[in-house]
Amino acid sequence: MAGHVEPSDAELLFRVSRGDEGAYRDLIHRHEASCYRVALAMTRTTWDAEEAVGSAFAELWRRRDRVRLVDESVRPWLLTVVSFAAKNQLRGLGRYRRLLAKVPREDAVPDHADEVARLLDGAVIGREVRDALARLRAVDAALVVLCLVEGLTMREAALATGVPEGTVKSRLSRAKARLRQDLAHVAPAVQEVTE
Repeated sequence: MAGHVEPSDAELLFRVSRGDEGAYRDLIHRHEASCYRVALAMTRTTWDAEEAVGSAFAELWRRRDRVRLVDESVRPWLLTVVSFAAKNQLRGLGRYRRLLAKVPREDAVPDHADEVARLLDGAVIGREVRDALARLRAVDAALVVLCLVEGLTMREAALATGVPEGTVKSRLSRAKARLRQDLAHVAPAVQEVTE
């Protein structure tokens, strides 16, 4: 009884070219470890390595009639495709990182409540005014401080808070009316600031 002889890559590839999925799986099992090592060395992450290997084997199936064997092996062709797939992933990752670098970071924009608190602490404002601002919604208080205390335009306040510019005007008007009412007992100077 003769021992079992494994089919060569050339034989398996011929069967794959005829649509034999079993032969395709055999080629995958035979070469996936070496393909994965190359992909991992290039990409440095298991996820990206798996993606590159998956792309290479998908190409093997898609281009099964045009795969070139080297010394009766499909391995050199696969490793070439894996390296191209890995390079494409790295280029895509580079583009993605450059795009992310252009996007303002969340921590680069101060929280409105923190900004209002910082401005209130820095400004000479009486306790009644602080209390009246605290009773406003956070965005309305931010608009009051940004526009009336810091002198930002409505457009600038809209950009800072993310509130549409037309909405800034109406919210600011309502906030000033509420402050006038809440601070009616305070010096007339407050009335002038809110008008």
